[in-house]
Amino acid sequence: MADISSIIENKNLDQFYPNVLSKEPSVRLECFSILENYLSNRNNSIDCEDLTGFINGLLKWIEGSNYRISLNGLRIVELLIERLDTNEFQQYLDSVLLVIVDRLGDGKDQVREATSRLLLKLMKKFTPRYVWDLIQPLSFENKQFRIKEESQRLLIRTLNEFGASTIQLNKLVPLICKLVSDSNGTVRQQAIDTLVEIYRHVGEKVRGDIAKRDIPEAKLKQLYDKFDDVVASGRMIAKTSDSTDGNTSSSLANGKKKSFNKIMYK
Repeated sequence: MADISSIIENKNLDQFYPNVLSKEPSVRLECFSILENYLSNRNNSIDCEDLTGFINGLLKWIEGSNYRISLNGLRIVELLIERLDTNEFQQYLDSVLLVIVDRLGDGKDQVREATSRLLLKLMKKFTPRYVWDLIQPLSFENKQFRIKEESQRLLIRTLNEFGASTIQLNKLVPLICKLVSDSNGTVRQQAIDTLVEIYRHVGEKVRGDIAKRDIPEAKLKQLYDKFDDVVASGRMIAKTSDSTDGNTSSSLANGKKKSFNKIMYK
């Protein structure tokens, strides 16, 4: 570990560099608290001769088997996101996302929660749509059931925090419809819950969309019943017409118009 007084005096990230790149768990753990305090002070410089190597070292922390070090790595990357401007962080985004999305499948609740929080922070820094376009291939079609489950929970958090108009849901809904028939029971249930939440935000357009997907009839009926329950309970966020009363198919046949969120289904 580099001398602590030297780190404080030099006021730059270079002094942390050898410790961030160290493979020794004890060095990484000792380095964390000092580095966290340093980055938390906005008066401290974030200049670094090799910021790419520095961030790659932190990604090694995140993808390691020691969950405490993984959490520490996620926290330091979160602080760097706050300190670097969008253009500066842009060049690291792909490699960071590749590593942190994998942590959505971690066995520890704390790591999965910290990962989701970090992804939401990236959505604030860039845009939800931009981040989802990048993580979509890594999430819903992943082989790990936890990643598929947590990605859907992240989508719900995105909807509630940023709104449906910030994401291209027309790209994501077909993938979630496939998860309704996933081999894992928790993923299937989460897919049902996620489609219900999307319906709550978007409205009747979702009902028409999922009818075109390869969803088993019993599951489709279950979804429609849940959609009707949301409307009846007054929990809708999207505006619906008075005719949205569970008899949607006949209403549409009669030519009655619904109020749809068309932004997400271009």
